[in-house]
Amino acid sequence: MPLDNYQVIELPSQADQLTLFIHQWTTPNATGWVHIMHGMGEHGLRYAHLAKALNDSGFNVSADDHRGHGLTGKRASSIGHLASHDGWNKMVSDQAYIIEHLHQQWAVPLTILGHSMGSFLAMRVVQRYSKRLKNQLQGLVLSGSNYSPPWLFRMASVIASVERWRQGPLAQSKLLDRLSFGSFNNAFRPIRTPKDWVNSDPIAVDAYMADPLAGHGISNQFWFDFLHGLADLSEPEEMASIDPNLPIYLFSGDKDPVGKQGRGVVALQKAFQRAGSKQVNCRLYPNGRHEMINEVNKQQVIEDLLAWLENK
Repeated sequence: MPLDNYQVIELPSQADQLTLFIHQWTTPNATGWVHIMHGMGEHGLRYAHLAKALNDSGFNVSADDHRGHGLTGKRASSIGHLASHDGWNKMVSDQAYIIEHLHQQWAVPLTILGHSMGSFLAMRVVQRYSKRLKNQLQGLVLSGSNYSPPWLFRMASVIASVERWRQGPLAQSKLLDRLSFGSFNNAFRPIRTPKDWVNSDPIAVDAYMADPLAGHGISNQFWFDFLHGLADLSEPEEMASIDPNLPIYLFSGDKDPVGKQGRGVVALQKAFQRAGSKQVNCRLYPNGRHEMINEVNKQQVIEDLLAWLENK
C-alpha cells in the first residue's frame, strides 16, 4: 500500500491530556469509514492488512493505540497500565473524542469495529454516546467477543481489588493472568507457544510473539477498572441503550476460548436481541481461534466482513 495512504496523527486526550496515537489509512472518494478498536495487549498497526482491504472497497480506516498500548503507551511509559484511576472510562472517553475529531474531516457513514477487549470498548462507546453518534454511526462489528452476566464480572473485580491492595496498582498479578488467560491454551495441546490460542497459523503467532508492542501483561489497576467496566456494560438497561435499529455483526472462531468456543458469542447475540436489537448477525468459523482476521482463512473472513458492510 502506498505510504501516502497511511499516516499517524497525535491527539491529546480530553480526559488527562495523554497523547493518543491514531493510525489512518485513506482512499480517494471514500464512501464510508471504519474505526477499529484493538484488543488487550496489542495495537492498531496490527490491522494494516485489514485496512488495505477496506481501502480497496472504498472505506477510510482509523485505528488508535489505546492508552497503555502501542505508541500511546510507549510515549507515556505506561505499557499495560491505563491510568491511576478510572482508566476504563477514560479509554471510553478517548474513543468518543477520536471519533468526533476524525468526523470533522471524514463526513461519511461510520462503522465501529472492535476486537476482543476492543469489542467491549466499542459496545460501551455506543451505549454511552449513542445520541452523539446517531447521525453518523451505521454499524457495529464485534470480533472475538463474549457475554457473561454482570455479577460474574463484579465477583472477579473483588479478586482484582485484593491483588491491587496486596501488590500495588502498577504490579501485574500472576494470579489474575492465570485466572483470565491461564486455561486458554488447554484445548490446543501439544502447545508450541504460550499464545497458540490466539491463532492456528504459526506464522501469525510467531509475528505476534515477536512484536515488542504485543502480548504484554496488564496492571492490577487495569484489571480492576476493566472488570468494573465489563459489569456495567453488561447490565440489561445498558444493553438496551443501543439503538435497536443499529446493524450489528458478530464474528468469531468456534474454538476461541475468549468466546467460550462460540457459546459466549451466541449469548452476546441473544443479549442484544433481548435488549431490543433487531439486526444482529452472528457468524462462527469452524476451527477458528481468537483472531479471525489473522487466521488461515483470513481472506474469507475479510470478504465476509466486506460483504456485510456493503449489503447494509
